[in-house]
Amino acid sequence: MRLAIVLGYVAVEIGAFALAIHLLGFGWAVLAGLAVFTVGLIVLRRHTRKLAADLRRASRNEIDPVPAMADTGLTALAATLLLLPGVVSTVAGMGLLAPPVRKLARPTVTAYGTRRFNASMDRIGLYSVSLFTDDRVRPGDVIDGDILDGDVVYTDPVATPDHYQSSMRSLPQAK
Repeated sequence: MRLAIVLGYVAVEIGAFALAIHLLGFGWAVLAGLAVFTVGLIVLRRHTRKLAADLRRASRNEIDPVPAMADTGLTALAATLLLLPGVVSTVAGMGLLAPPVRKLARPTVTAYGTRRFNASMDRIGLYSVSLFTDDRVRPGDVIDGDILDGDVVYTDPVATPDHYQSSMRSLPQAK
């Protein structure tokens, strides 16, 4: 499955570059690809600064953190697409940096992030209740004991509060 996706990506990128060569010529196609890549990195840098400021404001509860977190995921995807070689991935990465596209994609990213978070919390919960432990400690083992209700009765003279305080008085005092 993953191999098919990678091969599909490579085929689309080669086809797009071949079309650019056919329309512009080899030199201009390479120059246009480098120019779009450079502009994409500049836009990404500027957007990352704004996103960092939004995350700081969200951490201080000045703004709603959900859009800032969704934009973080979309910016990471856009950066990945910009860094991948090829015309199609660069154009897709530039598109994800556009505010209207991010606004449209936010609900999907938020729903995906919520599902992933809930699934990870479910797994952590299963581990914390010892459903997945080694064979030496089985879930459901009970240690027998007595529950005492009422006043504490000291049976050991060393453990009585009076004995403890009197033994403390017998210690040499610092001068």
